[in-house]
Amino acid sequence: MSNIKNDNSVGNIWKHFFKYERRHYNPYMVKLAEHPNHIIYDKEVMNSYKGKWNEYFKNEHPIYLEIGSGSGMFANDMCVRYPERNHMALEIRFKRLVLSARRSEKVGLDNLLFIKRRGEEITNFIGQEEMAGLYINFPDPWEGKEKNRILQPKLFALLDEILAKDGRLFFKTDHDKYYADVLEFMPEVEGYEVVYHTTDLHNSPLAEENIMTEFESLFTYKHQKNINYIEIKKK
Repeated sequence: MSNIKNDNSVGNIWKHFFKYERRHYNPYMVKLAEHPNHIIYDKEVMNSYKGKWNEYFKNEHPIYLEIGSGSGMFANDMCVRYPERNHMALEIRFKRLVLSARRSEKVGLDNLLFIKRRGEEITNFIGQEEMAGLYINFPDPWEGKEKNRILQPKLFALLDEILAKDGRLFFKTDHDKYYADVLEFMPEVEGYEVVYHTTDLHNSPLAEENIMTEFESLFTYKHQKNINYIEIKKK
């Protein structure tokens, strides 16, 4: 992986996230700069790699995108299991990014990159059909404000641009209604088809190959909650 350093001094990091200087900042904001090989937070740097992420990773391996990587547990475990893949993980919270990068460095991963960016901005820095797959794990269900959900029909307009033909979207949720709502609207989404779905992932044929997120482990072992799963293919 390229040793890309974000072009700024530590004292100017705040300019990437705020319009005006503040008296107090999240201490993890400054720590982002300590992990240049595993975190990019400069939007200009991200955008410069649009359509050229294989150059960043220095290989031609397929690239998978994760929106909302949380603690980074899933991303790190994926990259350990699949060294023949590259993984880009989006997260907006400073602490989560730093702790995720530390885990990656401890394991010595070179096929994983964490990006501080919102999911709705993916077409700004990801090129045409550049991603082999997309993971959306346990997103906010936005009860009562469903229009704010990340996985809804309008997302597929973005996937039309970034997802390769036969590329897959992998969706996991503990929220039963979210799962049902996605299955309900999918027949109306052109160019995509649901190839597999289950209300009980951990007792399905995919159980052995499933990689848990931190959130998933909590809901499975502590709350005994079923995990819903949908796999969608781009035609």
